[in-house]
Amino acid sequence: MSIVLAQLEVRECVGELVLNGVPVVRIAPDNVPIANVAAEQYLVPGTNRLEILLEPGPTPRTARTAYREIDFRPMRAAGRLIRFDAEGVPGLAEYGQVLGETTFVWDPQTRPERRSFPIAVETQVELGAAHGRWAWQDAPPLTLDDALLREIDALLREIEDTFRRGDKAAYARLIDAKVKDLGRAYPNLPPGALQREVDALFKFAGGSPDPVLPRDPSAEEYRLVAQDRMIELVDRDFRASLKLRDPDNGTANPHGLLVARLNGILVVVR
Repeated sequence: MSIVLAQLEVRECVGELVLNGVPVVRIAPDNVPIANVAAEQYLVPGTNRLEILLEPGPTPRTARTAYREIDFRPMRAAGRLIRFDAEGVPGLAEYGQVLGETTFVWDPQTRPERRSFPIAVETQVELGAAHGRWAWQDAPPLTLDDALLREIDALLREIEDTFRRGDKAAYARLIDAKVKDLGRAYPNLPPGALQREVDALFKFAGGSPDPVLPRDPSAEEYRLVAQDRMIELVDRDFRASLKLRDPDNGTANPHGLLVARLNGILVVVR
């Protein structure tokens, strides 16, 4: 069973990996230096665009626009799409097939003394039919106006209430579009694997009498992604706006959501 992972590797810089316009992972030097994310559900037929955004701005909506000068320091970053054909192997490039890679290097030999960041580097990867065209690719571009923000708030409240009630069936209906796409993206998953993930999520949430942490509207900074066809529901610190309470210690467990308008309705698509 093969699987395509998106990989981001950074040294001495903050990097965000973006696949077909969708941010998939963000790491900094004080986190792990390398991270892999399952990428099948973000792949599109034909040309796939893999991009690294280096030293992004401080908030989601300013990630690409908050320019600043940075004095030289040696930094490196690489973004990769890697296909792995064997299970249980280390998630490193040498154990798989690199389908595409984009890199950035600022080293002593080629350095200017200062550079303006953020910097974006990208590559294109041809993947044939992939898993077919996704519904979100034909979703209408959105505008983050007051009406849309009210729709987002209503959807989040619905999702939060399913966790408070322990209503897995209602939650499943709200993420139906996402689950159907995951079934296409990962056809070799064991039967019932996606349902078991939902069961585990609700078991985790059910361990607390108050499973959802209150949202802070002043911290929310949703951003348009995927050519404005999706909205990433995040706060100013790039963490997901919906957070479940850890039943053991009360800490926040961000629950990432990407939404789009399908058939006139705002729904969870990733």
